[in-house]
Amino acid sequence: MRRQNVNLPSALYTAEQTRCLDRTAIDDGVPGFRLMQRAAQSAFSALQARWPQVKKLTLLCGGGNNGGDGLVMAVLAVQQGMAVQVLTLGEDYVAGLQGEALDAWQLLCDEGVQASPWQPEVRFSGELLVDAMLGTGLAGPVRGVFQEAIRRVNRSALPVMAVDIPSGLCADTGAVLGSAVMADLTVSFIGLKRGLLTHQAGDYVGELKFDGLRVAEAVYDQVPVSLFRTGPDDLRERLRPRARDAHKGNHGRVLVVGGDIGMGGAALIASQAAARCGAGLITLATQAEHVTASLMRCPEVMVKPVRSGQDLLPLLDDADVVVVGPGLGQRAWGISSCSRFCIAGCRRYWMRMH
Repeated sequence: MRRQNVNLPSALYTAEQTRCLDRTAIDDGVPGFRLMQRAAQSAFSALQARWPQVKKLTLLCGGGNNGGDGLVMAVLAVQQGMAVQVLTLGEDYVAGLQGEALDAWQLLCDEGVQASPWQPEVRFSGELLVDAMLGTGLAGPVRGVFQEAIRRVNRSALPVMAVDIPSGLCADTGAVLGSAVMADLTVSFIGLKRGLLTHQAGDYVGELKFDGLRVAEAVYDQVPVSLFRTGPDDLRERLRPRARDAHKGNHGRVLVVGGDIGMGGAALIASQAAARCGAGLITLATQAEHVTASLMRCPEVMVKPVRSGQDLLPLLDDADVVVVGPGLGQRAWGISSCSRFCIAGCRRYWMRMH
C-alpha cells in the first residue's frame, strides 16, 4: 500500500525546471558536489529510518548524477559498517562520467569501495536494492542493460528505494517509459517532480519523501512553477464554513446529463457525488427508465426524464455547472443531448461576450 506524506511541498516542477533549480542553486554559491552529498545523505537517512535492520545494500548506479547520488550513498553505507554491492550500468562507465558524478566515483575509489559492472547473471547480495540508474533526463523508452536491470529489480522480491525518481518513470508525466522500477520508497530532491504524482506513478513510487537540500528560498523565486498540489490549506480557503442561515439556493446549481438505456448507473453516481461535494441544487437529466432508481438512491437529487435534446434547454438555463457524459452513450439519445448542450453553451458564451 502506498504511504502518503502530508509534508510534501505544494509546488511541482518539470524535469527541466528542476535542473534549472539545481543550476541556480549552484550559481547562488552551493557547489554541485555539495548538493549531491546532501542528496545522498538525505536518501541514506530515509533508508535507515524505513529499514533500520538492513545491514547489506545493493546499489545500481547509472552514469549520470542520479548514479552519482548512489555512489555517495555507498560510501555512507560503508562508513556505517554496512556491506555494499555496487553495480554500475552503461558502456565504458568510468570514461563516460563527468562533473559531480566523476567526483562521486573518485570518492568511492578513495574510500576503497569496490564496484562491478552489471552482468545479466549477477546475484543481488543486498537485503535491499537502491535504484540510482536513471534520473529525470530520460526522454525515450528504457533499453538495453537498463531495461534488463529494471526487470531483475522488479522480480527480486526485495525492498527497493528509488533515488529522486524510479528509473523508467517520466519525470514530467508519470508515464512508464517501457519499463520502470517499482519502488517501496522514493526520495526526491530540490524540486518535487510532477511525474511522481501523476498518471502511472502511484504504482511505482511507493512512499514519497522530499528534501529541498537546504536550497535558499531566493533560488525558488527565480524558477517558475509547473503545477501546484491542492492541499488542506487550499481546501480550507476555498471551502469556507457556510453561514448558519444558508440554504440550498446559496450553493450553486448542478445539472448532470447522462444515463442512456442500460447505462444509468454512471449518471446516478455523478449526481450523488455532486450532492456529497456540497452543491446546493442538483438536477439529473436522464432517460425516464432511471427516474425511480435515482429517487430511491438519492432522493435529494431532482431527476428529470429527458426524451431528446430539446428537453434540455430549460434545464440548461438554470444551471451554474453542467456535467455531460456519464453513461451518455453514442446512440441517438446521447448524440441529441450532447448537440443541444453544445448549442446552448455557444449561445451562453455569445451573450456573455456581447
